[in-house]
Amino acid sequence: DRTSWFEITVSSSNKVTATLKSDYLEKSSFYNRMYTLEIPVTLKTGINKATISNEASSITKLGSETAETLTSNSVNIDVFFNITVKHLIQGTTTSLADTSTVKAYYGDTYTTSKATVDSNYELVSTPSNATGKVSGNVVVTYYYKLKTATITVHHYIEGTTTKLVDDVITTQNYTTTYKTSPATVNSNYELVSTPSNATGKVSGNVTVTYYYKLKTATITVHHYIEGTTTKLAEDVITT
Repeated sequence: DRTSWFEITVSSSNKVTATLKSDYLEKSSFYNRMYTLEIPVTLKTGINKATISNEASSITKLGSETAETLTSNSVNIDVFFNITVKHLIQGTTTSLADTSTVKAYYGDTYTTSKATVDSNYELVSTPSNATGKVSGNVVVTYYYKLKTATITVHHYIEGTTTKLVDDVITTQNYTTTYKTSPATVNSNYELVSTPSNATGKVSGNVTVTYYYKLKTATITVHHYIEGTTTKLAEDVITT
């Protein structure tokens, strides 16, 4: 590095000039060699684009965070950073939508938004860096989780909303399988039938209603001669 041998100036149009100091022109050791010049570039808030003309044969570096390393004699560069947006299932690295990357200039304001994802999922929360000002590369990660649904099970007397037992209410994630069953009710009642949605896959809130009816009994009346089963009249049977 022989940067100290040169006078480095930058014009108002951002033209960089490296002029060899006269003391070194007189030294024979200067000639027939290749030198490296380190020319620092400072970016200030509000500067979106930098044009650097390097008339010396040198390597000009913009710093580890920027997008380019310059090697040509005359270069125009955009000072930009990458804004990367990811859409992941909470607690995993599984993507629900494509990762996108856009370029933004230093000092610019950027805005991101959630994606349209599988309808079984919902956004956990908006990331704190969903919007901001560009000062370096940015990774914005939106996390999503499975929605939850309420499974409500009623146990009613047939034809009414009179409860034989309390409702059973649970919550489950979308896409999971739910199962319900009849309750142990008053022994005078019996189940009418099993509801068609007694089991299923959760895709929203579910209401399952079991209906019960009073059991029926048969009343049989005989008319016999005493001490026999000889009928004096036909049996009377009612329910």
